[in-house]
Amino acid sequence: MPASLTARPPRSWEVQTVAVMVTIGVTALLDVILFVTQLGVRAYLRADGASEASWLVSTVVRNSSLFDLLSLMSGAAYLVAFFWWRHNSREMLRKVGDAAGNATRHWAVPAWIAALFASVVLRRAVDPYAGDGPGSDLGLDAFRTAVRVLGFCLLLLGVWQIREQIRRTITQSGIALRVKDLGSPTPTPTALLAPLTPAAAMSPDGLEHADDEFWDRVRHTAADAGADLAMLETTDALARRWALIPYDGDLASVRANLPPGAIVTVFAEPPSAAEAGSFNPDPADEYHGFLEDAESGALWYQSVRPNRVPAFLARARAARRWALYPAQSPAAVSAVTPAARATVE
Repeated sequence: MPASLTARPPRSWEVQTVAVMVTIGVTALLDVILFVTQLGVRAYLRADGASEASWLVSTVVRNSSLFDLLSLMSGAAYLVAFFWWRHNSREMLRKVGDAAGNATRHWAVPAWIAALFASVVLRRAVDPYAGDGPGSDLGLDAFRTAVRVLGFCLLLLGVWQIREQIRRTITQSGIALRVKDLGSPTPTPTALLAPLTPAAAMSPDGLEHADDEFWDRVRHTAADAGADLAMLETTDALARRWALIPYDGDLASVRANLPPGAIVTVFAEPPSAAEAGSFNPDPADEYHGFLEDAESGALWYQSVRPNRVPAFLARARAARRWALYPAQSPAAVSAVTPAARATVE
């Protein structure tokens, strides 16, 4: 992932989070309307019908069956949505090294559960002491509803804070989960690629040119390995993307996609399809991470610091193929593609 980009959760997860908060908010709003209605009816009964009920109270009372159905549906929806969202969030966090799901924990969630529990048991605990005056039961019900509304507010706070914690965890992991942050997909025809700025200014002295002789050596290395090799293309010192050197020796499409002045680095060890759990890389200050998406085949680049190796390996478990190369690998060969020649009209 280019250093100028920040690792973020997938956009689909962000949409799910907003949907969960909206569902909780709708349920809380329905309970607020119920609370106002309960107080309004209680006041009406205590005044022996002398005071006129508000439009809102009258509407809810006349459509009480519909209102009860909406409350029941929204209550079930927000519970399912929240626990489904939390489960998906924990699955996502496992990919960035938070196997315990610590980022999904916040004090507001158990406080919400406590508020719901209190609203349920409150009726049984207080009922023997309730008065016999008009609307006394409604007063108790209104109090229980207010406790539930408090619980919904706590849950909204919890989801909001958990979202920030998850964002922060993913950013600190450096593992990109959003497609546009993941680097480039497998090579496409040159006409479909936006031109990249030449990297001639960053080319070290003495770096060989990516000429026919260089590509012949690369072709033979891939054939000897009997597997595709990973090639890292670097431009502008920050922009990096992967391509695959096919072991059958057909390099036409690979060479056609390279912009002038790009530095290409080919690693002699092919990406692996084996389990990444027991892998222990050679010591290095920085690594180039290679991930091939198991579904789309897209190639993702990840710059990996030593302290983020376990998180990268956790992500690699879901990849079709993966590799972790030291940035200064002695087994890699590098060359610079020829700079474009200026054309005079």
